[in-house]
Amino acid sequence: MQETIDFYVNVLDFTCKTMDEQWKFASIKKDKVTMQLVHPQAQFPFGSDDPFDQPLFTGAIYIHMEGVDELWEKVKDKAEVCFPVQNFDYGMREFGIYDNNGYLLQFGEQIKASA
Repeated sequence: MQETIDFYVNVLDFTCKTMDEQWKFASIKKDKVTMQLVHPQAQFPFGSDDPFDQPLFTGAIYIHMEGVDELWEKVKDKAEVCFPVQNFDYGMREFGIYDNNGYLLQFGEQIKASA
């Protein structure tokens, strides 16, 4: 949990608002984005048939924002890059990085769509 908090605080400038070691829970915040981080509880360990069977996420966490270029310049050398900042025909300028757990984080800013 601490390594994840450190990534979001040190790389993406989040602030840790709450951390509870006993409940393995943390709340982190940056601007208008608040994330809650929860580690599997003892009653639902990895490998069980319950909610936290295994650490698995098959999508991306997508954050709409303003200032995507500024954020790109700040994080491009601090995180593993999935794809660099670029414009897409559907009207978004975005980039993707992986967090310390390997989850894909995409950051996008709306721009004028290509015709």
